[in-house]
Amino acid sequence: MPTVDLDQLDYVVPFKQFCDHLRTVHSRSHFDEDELQKRYQHYKEKVLARQLSSFFASNKDKQWFQEKYHPKLSKDRIDDTKRRRLLNLLEFQNQLNDGKYDEVNYDAPKAAQDTAGNDEQKDEAEAGNTSGQEDQDMSAVEYESHLIIKTVPPTIARQKIIEMCSGVEGFEYLVLSEPSPNKKFHRIGWIHFKQGTDMQKAFNELDTRKIDDFIFHLAMNQKNQYQSRTSKVTPEIASTPKRLQKDIEQAKQLAKHLESELGDDVNGLEKVAERAKQVIAKHTENKEDENWELKKELDMILAYLRHVHMYCYYCALECDSLEEINRRCVDPHLRKISGSGEEVDAKQSAKNDKNGCSQEQDSNMTSTGAQWAKNIDQKIAMKVNVPEDRELEKWGGKILKKELDSYVKEHVLKEHEAKYKCRVGDCTKAFKGFEYVEKHIFTKHNEEVDVIKEEVEYYNSYVCDPNHLVQANNPHMNNGSMGMGSMGNGMPISMSSFMMNMNGGMRAPPGLGHVQGATYGTPWDQIPRIGFGESNWAMGNRRDDGLPRDPRQVKSYVDLDAPAEGDADISFY
Repeated sequence: MPTVDLDQLDYVVPFKQFCDHLRTVHSRSHFDEDELQKRYQHYKEKVLARQLSSFFASNKDKQWFQEKYHPKLSKDRIDDTKRRRLLNLLEFQNQLNDGKYDEVNYDAPKAAQDTAGNDEQKDEAEAGNTSGQEDQDMSAVEYESHLIIKTVPPTIARQKIIEMCSGVEGFEYLVLSEPSPNKKFHRIGWIHFKQGTDMQKAFNELDTRKIDDFIFHLAMNQKNQYQSRTSKVTPEIASTPKRLQKDIEQAKQLAKHLESELGDDVNGLEKVAERAKQVIAKHTENKEDENWELKKELDMILAYLRHVHMYCYYCALECDSLEEINRRCVDPHLRKISGSGEEVDAKQSAKNDKNGCSQEQDSNMTSTGAQWAKNIDQKIAMKVNVPEDRELEKWGGKILKKELDSYVKEHVLKEHEAKYKCRVGDCTKAFKGFEYVEKHIFTKHNEEVDVIKEEVEYYNSYVCDPNHLVQANNPHMNNGSMGMGSMGNGMPISMSSFMMNMNGGMRAPPGLGHVQGATYGTPWDQIPRIGFGESNWAMGNRRDDGLPRDPRQVKSYVDLDAPAEGDADISFY
């Protein structure tokens, strides 16, 4: 049977499968562990480049993609986002001076640690749900000063929607969510109006309006509507002294970078740090938590990042609006309290043994926390640092000099050693040397050169987005699954295959009690096998009595619904 050429696949195979393939193709060669890891990393980088190039080619002409990444077409969106962040800064500074953030605390209470929110939660509050309103006096109902667009196609430009809304009295601004890959890249929109606007009248004017034959359906939200969503919770590593100190330094670096994008005169971080010192100085006694001062300073900076710059530090997620960031990660993103510093103490270990938790499971939890920390560190580094050419190429980006050199070589015809012709368009001008043709192309055909420069900038803007989407074509994954949850194949950020305890938030199949489900990337021989009539598999009493088996194939349980770090696909309707 011929082996499959892995270079022809548009997804990354697991490490074990790659090693088996390598040993099959090079049967007479021996590879040590370091060599296998090196080759596998190189293989993943090649697949990444193909995935990014394919996704870019498929979406570069779509409105949502151009508005987010195009060097020129994204300018209006970026300027609008900066304007709203500056308004957020003014409001935040007033609230900071009033003491609103003096008591901010991101430590998760015990109840929140047990019922941590995940990406599967659905936010129905934004759907304009009017259930239960039959018994209310509708004339007395007050609505939020925004309307919700339930779905916006990826082919409709934001400017067209703004033009549609501009004729309505009180219109202020429009924000759109990130596209949802599972919904054909459709988006959600929020149309904001000035306070005091008659929202029912605005709704009646805009609902069922058409743009390019697409009918827009809107919804209204009642004020003070109850939301049942729960916050996400970080791993315990986020509460260790070493990590707290690193997060403070990294959050400050991130805040300075985001401030530099708003202007040289923006110094909100300094005021937050000054206020934090004042709060810490007032509370010199009765601090049970030895890391209280670190946490207080960090939490006030995290609040500043979220409420001004629309950035969730613990998700390493940047959004264009407060509505979008609250949709994808409900405020606050809590920090799980560590049991005893950086290591689990003897008392906790005894508790784990009593509960049947093995050292391997404890090691997996530690590994998961370290991987989580590594992921957010790498995403933030991508945001604040300009990558060098070598690093950019490793991520799958394009090097401008290489692209220009390639273009010149393709458009120079060498007839003999002393005659080179330009082949750009209809130009056939001849020169004595290659370097003269190259200079000619850059000076006389600068329009074509500018197109290449713009395309490279456009492509690299997409590649360097820490939360960019990428096509996930693996046949073992849900169709259409994209985003950070499936970027273990493509992102330069190493995403581990998280193993999730079935009792930790998911209902296990009957008879499987404490079995763990395997996520994508788990070697096939390590996936728990659930066969017909083998309900005692988890207890180790696997049936081997020679009795007839069910003729159907044994099924593998793969937890495709396990939450992943990054984007949350939360429906508002």
